[in-house]
Amino acid sequence: MKQLIYLTLLIPFISFAQRNYLDEGNKLLSQNKNMEAEEIFKEALNSEKDNLIYRTQLGLSLINQGEYIKAEKQLEKVLAKDPSNTAALWYSGINNFQNAKNFRKAVIYFEKAYPFIPKTSPQFFAVNFFIGKSYRNLLYTEGLTYEETSRMLETSNEYVRLQPNASDTDQFISFIKYVEENRFPPNVKKWRVVNENNADELINKELERK
Repeated sequence: MKQLIYLTLLIPFISFAQRNYLDEGNKLLSQNKNMEAEEIFKEALNSEKDNLIYRTQLGLSLINQGEYIKAEKQLEKVLAKDPSNTAALWYSGINNFQNAKNFRKAVIYFEKAYPFIPKTSPQFFAVNFFIGKSYRNLLYTEGLTYEETSRMLETSNEYVRLQPNASDTDQFISFIKYVEENRFPPNVKKWRVVNENNADELINKELERK
């Protein structure tokens, strides 16, 4: 799933430079040669410093190396010039999802990317997964408002609808049921599941009964 999530947005990109840096760099990314890809995209930017595609892909190569702070700086430069750049928004979401589990910031980027992702794209089930999963993690840490809980349920249900045979679908279904049966009313400012282990235990018991 990782390669699918990272690379399917790149299909429409075309470069007409004499040297095809994009193809070279993306090939290296697909081979998990991220340090080499980083060097290719840096070289590409030396010859074409305003090319947002090169800078976005540089950000991706850094994410894949766990260089999250460096990746964010590159992606922020892209979004400063093109706030609706879908690839940069997507990678920024991935970057924050992985970087010290900054789930709330990840949600912001994924939600900004959401309207630009075609419903027929594999990215669409993935964006619902990441938003739902980010909110789920926030439910166990910071807590969620009633509206945020509703969005978590909406995206989680959409992921289940789109991926009925995925290995984690039953876990999602049981979690949705748990939230629907236990969520606080709208007048409660924030709901937090204090003991994540207890919640997961109840979900697992529900799975065992199936």
